[in-house]
Amino acid sequence: MSNLSTKKLRGCLNPRYLKNPIITGTFFLTAAGIVTKFIGFFYRIFLSRTFHEESLGVFGLLGPVMMLVHAVCAAGIQNAITRFVAASKKDKSAEAYGYLFTGITISIFLSGAMAYLIFHHAPYIAIQFIGERRCIPLLHICALSFPLAALHSCINGFFYGLKRAAIPAWSMIIEQSCRVVTVYILCRLSVESGLNISLSYICVGLLAGEFASALFSCFMLTIRPEKTEFSIRKSISLNKGKSIVSLALPISLNRICISFISSVETIQLPKMLVASGLSASNALSLYGVFSGMAIPLIMFPSAFTGSVASLLLPSVSEAQAQGNDQRIRKTIYLTMGFCLLLGVCCFLFFFTFADFLGELLFGSNIAASQIRALSFVCPFLYMSGTLCSILHGLGKTGITFLFNVSSILLRLFFVLFVVPKIGFSGYIYGTLCSQIFLDLLIILALRHYLLYDKK
Repeated sequence: MSNLSTKKLRGCLNPRYLKNPIITGTFFLTAAGIVTKFIGFFYRIFLSRTFHEESLGVFGLLGPVMMLVHAVCAAGIQNAITRFVAASKKDKSAEAYGYLFTGITISIFLSGAMAYLIFHHAPYIAIQFIGERRCIPLLHICALSFPLAALHSCINGFFYGLKRAAIPAWSMIIEQSCRVVTVYILCRLSVESGLNISLSYICVGLLAGEFASALFSCFMLTIRPEKTEFSIRKSISLNKGKSIVSLALPISLNRICISFISSVETIQLPKMLVASGLSASNALSLYGVFSGMAIPLIMFPSAFTGSVASLLLPSVSEAQAQGNDQRIRKTIYLTMGFCLLLGVCCFLFFFTFADFLGELLFGSNIAASQIRALSFVCPFLYMSGTLCSILHGLGKTGITFLFNVSSILLRLFFVLFVVPKIGFSGYIYGTLCSQIFLDLLIILALRHYLLYDKK
């Protein structure tokens, strides 16, 4: 009897599921996400106390441009590399490296072209597209980071496919740490030298973070536990390139459309706020509080959901390749339950302590009101990212593309027609409605796995 109890105790202390790569990978990515989010919190607090709200609004205008470049150069390619590497046979690791280097070649070419265009046409983009002249030097610096970001995104996709999530996790921490330290040192040196603190320091920090993470990723790539003989030049093939592009194109189009519509949204939101009765300076400051304070705080729990989403894609792809619908079904239910529980808890927390968080972290009443309003979005916001990753793992990238575009178009409708009438609260309503709409569409697309229990 005692031996039986001992065996049961050992089984509880050393459960089999802890050896599952998706569990261990989620642990590493979640831990890294929490660390980077905490670093990002202090970084946002530092920025809010160093730069004016309007300056943060100017920097926030660069967000859609960065999203657009990432969509073109890396987003779809990273997901494609993850999917093909996960599907590669373990006894053919050279095939996985072939997909990696083929993807890197495509991504570096695209990112180099985008960097050249944005660097040399920064004045036109800043004045005509963004509508803010102060973005010109910021675009010049950010353009230099595009090839580095594309390189480390591809390598991260490779390690996700191998279910070695610890390396991308460390890459996240290194990138965020170098970014924060660089900005802090530049600001400190400027204060000690009696110089004005420039907004471009934030972009220099971004460049330093991308360089450090790319360097780390390349170094880890050279450390191969398996002895695989292959030539980088020979591993790059046209057939692999076609496969990557065919899978990456719908995802990239998805991100490009979202980035483009987000750009329109970002540019039009301050204008619509002015139409609602605010001055141009107050409108930009309000957007600066939203993009630099409230949203980063609301997105903090995405450290959990983001790590899960990154590892769901290869896991679901593997289950689909094996024809294991039961495993896919369980994954969907567990994901929905986890995200819904997390979202409800975060809603209660942010809604209850919005005033305390706004004053303590940012010293802003506006931030407090925005945090409380955005708390209603939490249950739907955290669920959509993970469910989209499941759709990508099932190969339904085209459907995901249509769903995301429909959702963001709904939000843009609120920006153009509701915000001028009722102010910034119209944007909050649009964000909430668009997230609910997106989740419903995804659940309908997954109803085959939700309704039928196939043995």
